[in-house]
Amino acid sequence: MATMAKKPAARPAGGDNKRMVYALVAGSAILTSLSFVPYNLFPLGFISLLPLFYLFEHFAPTTRRLFALWAVFTLILNLIGYHWIMHTIAVYGMMPTAAAFPLFLLYSLGTGGKMLLFFFFLRFMQRRTDLFNTNGKKIAAVPAAFAICELVGWQLFPWHGGNIVSGDLWFAQAADLIGTRGLSVLWVLLQYLLYLAAKDFFAGKRPAILSFVRQNRALQFFAAALILIHLYGAVRVADFADREQAAPKILVGVPQGNVPLITSYHERPYIITRMLGQTQKLVADAAAAGRRPDLVVWPESSIPAMEFERSETLRAAINDLQRSTQTPLIINDILHEAAQRRDYSNMWHLNAEGTPLNNYQKNFLLPFGEFMPLGDTFPVLKNLFPAVSDFSHGKRYSLFNISSGAGNVKAMPLICYEVILPEYARGFDNKTMKEAQFIINITNDAWFGKSVESLQHMTLGVMRAIELRLPIVRATNSGISAYIASTGVVSGETPMFERVNQVYSVPAMPRTVTLFAIAGNLPLYVYLVLAVLLIWFRRNKK
Repeated sequence: MATMAKKPAARPAGGDNKRMVYALVAGSAILTSLSFVPYNLFPLGFISLLPLFYLFEHFAPTTRRLFALWAVFTLILNLIGYHWIMHTIAVYGMMPTAAAFPLFLLYSLGTGGKMLLFFFFLRFMQRRTDLFNTNGKKIAAVPAAFAICELVGWQLFPWHGGNIVSGDLWFAQAADLIGTRGLSVLWVLLQYLLYLAAKDFFAGKRPAILSFVRQNRALQFFAAALILIHLYGAVRVADFADREQAAPKILVGVPQGNVPLITSYHERPYIITRMLGQTQKLVADAAAAGRRPDLVVWPESSIPAMEFERSETLRAAINDLQRSTQTPLIINDILHEAAQRRDYSNMWHLNAEGTPLNNYQKNFLLPFGEFMPLGDTFPVLKNLFPAVSDFSHGKRYSLFNISSGAGNVKAMPLICYEVILPEYARGFDNKTMKEAQFIINITNDAWFGKSVESLQHMTLGVMRAIELRLPIVRATNSGISAYIASTGVVSGETPMFERVNQVYSVPAMPRTVTLFAIAGNLPLYVYLVLAVLLIWFRRNKK
């Protein structure tokens, strides 16, 4: 890229300019929010950062103004896209919505650090024209800066730039090479190239379109990258769709029990009886239709606050169920470790007779949901939020070996929050020798009410199916239960807050080990190092 001509100094962000900069940052936040579910207008996500690029190139916000702009961006993003968090704060904190709103604002600002850092970088790039003195350096630096901001910016419910446009399934297929964080780099890169092309087109006298397309490097790189990414995605979708269709299937039944969040001790025998009856009906109906399940998966919290090992009532009920259905079963309970005084969120894999074959304790717990950060150091925090559980982190990584007519198939168990974490799922895969053939994700999204949380939770998990090329059976207590193919295509969604049975056909495919499964974020780190070296080497050379 050639060195840019000297440009006019950026204008201060005051007066009429003040209204302009706030309009730009609000527009960026709105476009970003609308590109993700439930709106899923993903084409907007490919232009959502353009207002920010224009803002920081043409205006010079002070540090105080920059913080204000960031606050506007973050609050709009959360109010449109993640307003359900306010309901969650009210439920967990046992407080009215009016009292939860200030905490929601604090949460929004506290978890918006990555965009604050990105705002500071864009201002830094605008000021340091001696360092970023060519388009080539900027093209390398802007996506790299966003990737670094994502790595260091903490989020309770993490979303990445790559998630924002994951509704574009062809674009999302590149995650099996570079992961969701790598998609974030592509997401920013495409937008910055488009911004440079648009800036050239609207500068001075507008050229003829065909002539501009032939001459503008930024537009050519944008078009080439966009086409190549989507061609790769189209090929991968077709390839894995054919593989899944040709593979033998195992049938997995999911009874979505819609069990209440809070139950009394006296209600639990009734809930067990109801889950048993629903499971028996699922197996009987499926068998009558020629689709007898090889496995039944109970969602998280289907038997709330009960322990399989210490409850004779629960064990007897499970044994009765297994005698009548003769179908292996996965359940979720609380595993109590008396010697250490610890409780774990646990999954049991039981055989057709009800005998435990294996179990798994949740390793990555949801902060402020399943444990209170700093709660052991400051016990008063646990008293302030009694609805927050006090689970301990698990230590084991184990696969469930599912026997079926299609042979033995190995499943990776993930509980709730764990499915939205790319590094955790890949780490689990590595610790189990990359032998998993599909993922079983159990969750209870009833805490979030009739909101879009369950849809967003599921959509974030879609990327694990693509990154590792592992289909996912999603079993939820209150919905949305679903099957997610290794291409990211979702099917068999259940309605929310209804008792419903579903049977999913899961392909027993030989494992395809992806580049992301092998290398993880290594390609991203190599890119970041090369981008830094490019900027500093060219600077010193000059």
